[in-house]
Amino acid sequence: MRLTPFIPALLAFASALSIAAPRDIYDSDHNGLIEIEDLQDLNEIRNNTSAEHPAEIQGTHLYGANGGCPASGCNGYELTRNLNFDTNSNGLFDEGDQFWNEGKGFEPIGNFNLKFATEFHGQGHALLNLTINRPGEYFTGLFGYLELASIHDLILTADIKGGGNSGALTGYAWRSLFQKIQAETKVTATASEVQNCQPFCDARDNGGLIGSGEELMINCILLKTTVSGEESSGGLAGYLIDSNLDEVGVQSNVSGDETIGGLVGRMTATSSTNPAISSTIKRSFVATTVSGRTKVGAFAGAIHETDISDSLASGTVNLDDQINARAGGIAGAMESSSLLRVISTVHLPENTATNRFIGALTGESGGMKLTDVTDTHAARDLAKRTEGRGDNSPIPDQNFDLAHIQCASAADACDGLRFSGWNNSKNSENEALWVFGTQEQVPGLNLPQATLMDGNADGIIDPDPAEPGKKSGSSGGALIWLLALAAVVRRRR
Repeated sequence: MRLTPFIPALLAFASALSIAAPRDIYDSDHNGLIEIEDLQDLNEIRNNTSAEHPAEIQGTHLYGANGGCPASGCNGYELTRNLNFDTNSNGLFDEGDQFWNEGKGFEPIGNFNLKFATEFHGQGHALLNLTINRPGEYFTGLFGYLELASIHDLILTADIKGGGNSGALTGYAWRSLFQKIQAETKVTATASEVQNCQPFCDARDNGGLIGSGEELMINCILLKTTVSGEESSGGLAGYLIDSNLDEVGVQSNVSGDETIGGLVGRMTATSSTNPAISSTIKRSFVATTVSGRTKVGAFAGAIHETDISDSLASGTVNLDDQINARAGGIAGAMESSSLLRVISTVHLPENTATNRFIGALTGESGGMKLTDVTDTHAARDLAKRTEGRGDNSPIPDQNFDLAHIQCASAADACDGLRFSGWNNSKNSENEALWVFGTQEQVPGLNLPQATLMDGNADGIIDPDPAEPGKKSGSSGGALIWLLALAAVVRRRR
């Protein structure tokens, strides 16, 4: 199925029908990044290893050549224009497209035995209509396997069908950077039917951008996505270890079996004593519909040793009607984690079955103390309960309704609720992070790439197409409302 792009019409002109002429110079600006001018160039990346590093793509050559590279050599790739995988421009994925490949679509660049280990600079350009149709195949995405890589300043639309460890941008990544990326994706993961496929038989660890990863830095992301899998599926990523998310905005619809989250399926840190090892979500916004059997939450299915701060979740959590299911407005399960200046306006299910654990914040929270939750509020009328945790733990009770959260601000109290000190939080451009609109709007986040709100708590980030304008310092220039997320917020008082 072809995604219906909601990219501005300007990008519709992007096409890869014209193949770049052979050239002697592959780095014309001599900045150490080899220029990708068409889809054939993009596909050729996989064939350029070196004798010294036969198992890594390090960005040193293209077609075996490196004309124009500086004396020290090239060490990455950069897009020079928008590229469209719908090469026959008929709006379909069919045999007329250049990378039809008998219906399998584009082959991921890199795998467990051939790692992409360099920079890919999008230069603010777009890869449109990436299509991969490889159900059951693990490490599926534009890049199959990243190691010590950097992917940034890129616009992407993609429809991916794979198996375990699948994501539109990468199946798996280690010690890599993802920054200034805007995307609309659909990722569908199914179990492998291949015999002896262990350990990658199951459709687990899948996300709208990243299947799974360790020691990642993920910054300045705008994403709209639909993700389905079995276990550990999330809007942005399926499974993250020792990773840090900052200034991320996601509109997602995620479904699966166990450990399902609107942002991340599961997230953990491997050390609670080493300050160099951390797992954090900060200055992030997720609006989601998330559905599963157990361990289901708007931010995450399960989080361990993870600190969430200055973040907001809205939407709906759907939970199967069975015994021992866990769900929460933040996470299905939380352990040894913390919440600081977090808002949840998530609609939770009624507790219609015995022995189900549903909390306004989390279904269960092993190791969490009262001091681990600070200035955090869940709308009790939407959560349908006042207990922060599903088994009545000492996590603070949630004493305010949606109307209180809407009418309160940093300056003014509403029936006892006031967001005192929240105006001291800043984004990475040193602007006020929290935005307080009218008295009928839930607060929002002023991120460098867009101002994000869900004022009426319906689970849909509010767009304002009447004034989509650019924010200074944003990725993609005037295309910042790529995801229809850049709401113009009316200041009050």
